[in-house]
Amino acid sequence: MLDWIVTFNGGVLCGIAAVALIALAASHRKDFGATTSYRASVRARLPFGSDAMALSIRRRTRMLLRANMWGLLATVVVATAVFVSTPLSSSPQFLWLVTLSIFLVVLTAGSVAVGLRERLFDPAPTAMRVARARALGVADYVGRARRLAPLLLLTAAAGSCVALAVSDAMRPVGFVPLALTYAALAFAVVATIGARYAERLVLAQPQPASDTLELAWDDLFRADTLSVLRMGAATAAWLPLGLALTLIGDAWLLHGPTDFAALFPWWGIPALQVLYSLGQGRLPDPLYPDFLRPTAQVAEEQPA
Repeated sequence: MLDWIVTFNGGVLCGIAAVALIALAASHRKDFGATTSYRASVRARLPFGSDAMALSIRRRTRMLLRANMWGLLATVVVATAVFVSTPLSSSPQFLWLVTLSIFLVVLTAGSVAVGLRERLFDPAPTAMRVARARALGVADYVGRARRLAPLLLLTAAAGSCVALAVSDAMRPVGFVPLALTYAALAFAVVATIGARYAERLVLAQPQPASDTLELAWDDLFRADTLSVLRMGAATAAWLPLGLALTLIGDAWLLHGPTDFAALFPWWGIPALQVLYSLGQGRLPDPLYPDFLRPTAQVAEEQPA
């Protein structure tokens, strides 16, 4: 059985590396990103104002994909070293750790790096520029549920860890599970603080734009970056919450660990991915140019 697990884990690592290499090779094509950019335009309800704008958006899309793919390759290299040198190669949890690394590190770091280093548009010095009347915050870009989820989950995780400490005094669960849970809580706190710092850096970046449509496209990429940061913080906060609740349930309800309950720390991760992916590629109504706002369009369609 262990040989099958080792083979499966190794095969998945090879598959991830192959996907990354194929995507990096394909990104060198001249027409790469055209379809992705068009789909992004349709999803966001933002047109391309010019061919130059379309090319800029394709370039930004390509840069983000390449950053993520290089991050995947780096993850595979590190995971392979762990795979070869430790017993984790025979653990069913190995792929969960790789997946978490991708969600918490690769996607977040790639999105932030591109957001900080790349400018979507670069107007000429003599060109007209537009700007917003006030500085925008995370609340202007990310919906309420996705914005508050990390804080609520971290608060629940802290409370669950306190309850676990009380439970352990009456029904010990063992040093290793306790240490792992508290380490996950510490990591969640660090991830939340780091995400907030990265958000400030992203919001502090200039948004050079010649018109409101360019500004809206820049806001779209900024909103996606902030959403990815919140998703990473929420995922990190879910881990100690799931671990603590699982250990308490094992001690008091199931009278010992079970394979089914052992999966509970991972149950919330797909739900969080769905919650945040639903908001990707979309802008809140107030960030649209006046001529593209749904409320403005409805008003224009009404008879005088």
